[in-house]
Amino acid sequence: MSYVWKEQPPGSGKPGAMNAARAQPIHPSREEWLQLAAVAVAALVAALVVGWFLLHAGGASNHLRAGNTPTLVTKAQLTEFARSSDQPVYWAGPRADWAYELTVTDGGRVYVRYLPRGAKAGDPRSSFLTVGTYPGEDAYPNLKKVSTGPAVHSNLLPDGGLLVAPKSLPKSVYLAYPERNYQVEVYDANAGAARRLALNGLITRVG
Repeated sequence: MSYVWKEQPPGSGKPGAMNAARAQPIHPSREEWLQLAAVAVAALVAALVVGWFLLHAGGASNHLRAGNTPTLVTKAQLTEFARSSDQPVYWAGPRADWAYELTVTDGGRVYVRYLPRGAKAGDPRSSFLTVGTYPGEDAYPNLKKVSTGPAVHSNLLPDGGLLVAPKSLPKSVYLAYPERNYQVEVYDANAGAARRLALNGLITRVG
């Protein structure tokens, strides 16, 4: 509830002083109530969308807290692993002067993280580009359900994929494809960089 504060009359105290005892409540109009309700609904939707992503994807920046031991691999080793995997493995393509760290969790999630030369596997810093591939049925329709509204940016990809970027998680974007039972997360510490990589077609299958 808001209030209108009436100034004290001249000589009653300091210039411009407000008298809380004389506050008069203002009852919000119907339009104001509708605006407040719209803001509340938008905030709730945003919270639900972000919660869905955190629940279903887990956040690539925190993936080293669980799962199997991260391992440094060559491009050839990564390709060999991807070809023998039961599901596709996505990455951001080859990059000169960067090492590839591969992590496979017990739940089947696969992470490819780009480390600078000299960094060791399992480096605790969360500032490196990471691409995660997560198995899951109905990945595309599930992502589509949260692809609309003011809490997200959404784009259709040339190969039929769907990109969703939660505004509250500017460092991560999520990709899914029709009739494919996996979701891809791209994480980059630079806000907006992951989305640009995906929109430029640089997030592809290994091998």
